[in-house]
Amino acid sequence: MPALMPAFGRFAARDAAILGATALGWLAFGPLSAGSGLLADIAGAGLGVAAGACAWLAHEWGHLLAGRAAGATFRAPARLANVYLFGFDKTQNSQGQFVAMALGGFAATGIAIAIVFLALPDGWMATRVVRGLVLIEAGVTLVLEVPGLLLGLVAYDRLPSVDVLKE
Repeated sequence: MPALMPAFGRFAARDAAILGATALGWLAFGPLSAGSGLLADIAGAGLGVAAGACAWLAHEWGHLLAGRAAGATFRAPARLANVYLFGFDKTQNSQGQFVAMALGGFAATGIAIAIVFLALPDGWMATRVVRGLVLIEAGVTLVLEVPGLLLGLVAYDRLPSVDVLKE
């Protein structure tokens, strides 16, 4: 796989820190969300939302890594706080690279669904929250990204050139 552009190193560090903090939070406070009361609800909601954010980040990294594996080029956002992880210019990438990029996000979402339903404890509120969020994320992905993938498969030249990194 082609090396990731150095510009994405700071995003990898940011997202690794988010993932690490979330994992530590689950280890330290996850069991608390199995109880009842305000503290259990706060722990469950907070940890569930944090894990849902990690699933969304995994989806974005799935796009980026699969696209890079196919040789696609990407543009990194200028700001670390940008909601988007990358810009993809269809004029600089092929249809095959676009398809690989799109499928990588779907694969990462599928893995996230498997993890939250197979690996997390059933009795925790945090688990119920993240399961709901991951399913919502998957639904949003189906509605927003599948039409673009289908258009890219049949008429790549008609895909709109949208640069989400307007800074």
